[in-house]
Amino acid sequence: MTVRPATLDDIDAMIELATDMVLHSVSPFRSISADEVRRYRRDDLQSLRDIHELEHSGLFVAEEEGQMVGHIIVVAHQRDSSTGTAQAWIYDVSVRPGFWGRGIGQALMAEAEAFALRCGMQVIGLGVTMANHRAVEFYDQLGYQQERVQLLKNLSK
Repeated sequence: MTVRPATLDDIDAMIELATDMVLHSVSPFRSISADEVRRYRRDDLQSLRDIHELEHSGLFVAEEEGQMVGHIIVVAHQRDSSTGTAQAWIYDVSVRPGFWGRGIGQALMAEAEAFALRCGMQVIGLGVTMANHRAVEFYDQLGYQQERVQLLKNLSK
């Protein structure tokens, strides 16, 4: 398995993988169809073409035997909403389910962290849906800690 910078030719496959995997990240508190979630994710990630060449954007893919099996999207020089502190932010980590548990996610995270350090960032963050227990445990094992809690109230009930 190798991790390398994504090329423009990889963008469509990255969008498809993230679209396939997004249902693992949907909060159980959101009433929305799977088709709507996938449509939103696919449309939202069209911006990858715009940010691909930006020096503060890190798009990386993991390959095994010439097949893309995962990717990560990290952007440096983001600002913390409370303090304004510069930080890197991971916007998406996706690994094909048949390749889970093989160190691909760890390799992608290591690449994102190295990219953040090269960009001069001292902090890297990400968001994860608490219902995605596998991902929460994965990030915990890598040393990520809760900083904020997002609260939601359904007003239609």
